[in-house]
Amino acid sequence: MKNKVFIAICLTSVLTLACAASNQVLASENQPKEGLPGRRIGGGTRGECSSNAGRLMALVPQNNLALTQQAYPNILFHIPQTSKPTTIEFVLQDDSRKSVYEKTFTKDASNTKADAGEIINLRWLDAQFLPELAIDKKYHWYLSIICDPENRANDIVVHGWIKRVAVEPNLAKKIERASLVERAHIYAQAGLWQDALATLAELRYSQPQDSQLAASWTQLLNSEKLSAIAQEPLLNIKIHKKP
Repeated sequence: MKNKVFIAICLTSVLTLACAASNQVLASENQPKEGLPGRRIGGGTRGECSSNAGRLMALVPQNNLALTQQAYPNILFHIPQTSKPTTIEFVLQDDSRKSVYEKTFTKDASNTKADAGEIINLRWLDAQFLPELAIDKKYHWYLSIICDPENRANDIVVHGWIKRVAVEPNLAKKIERASLVERAHIYAQAGLWQDALATLAELRYSQPQDSQLAASWTQLLNSEKLSAIAQEPLLNIKIHKKP
């Protein structure tokens, strides 16, 4: 009886989107099983990259393959704060290992030892020049914190894969008509975890005090064992392109 009451309450809540925003957006039953070699967490900071605020981390699924229906890369990273300005390099290669995009950024040093690491979205930083992804083609990406330009062996690196997929016409219509909160739910249900995360990041960035969005964001990260950085702030755009 208790189960029936609970189900009835949830079905009613869906009409107001309360249930969808806080719980269903986290559902990922259709998540792809295919996995590829990669590294979501970089090694410990050292030397010029000394940090008191965690480690470099890619916010991607555990299988290292981010599926997206977006035409351009939409990858989020946790960047630890460092005591000095930090050079960051992003490289995107196609399946033949040919580089299709390379960009170097400089991140400002932290103001205090208590500063936390921050989360960035690559697409926010260089949207004008990112390459369009071909449908059904895998791309290998690398993000490196360059600790010593004279010895790149000391780089702190994360890497993984992204693949753009086509969506069914009916699903595409739902996505087009949906609000951002509804869209995050639809992406998660369709197995497009990366797009769900990027959508919630956009919402959290514009509405940082919304507790329901914060809960959905945290639970979505927890679903891929990324709880360690769920409370970190989204970057207030402190990274700029290197001249």
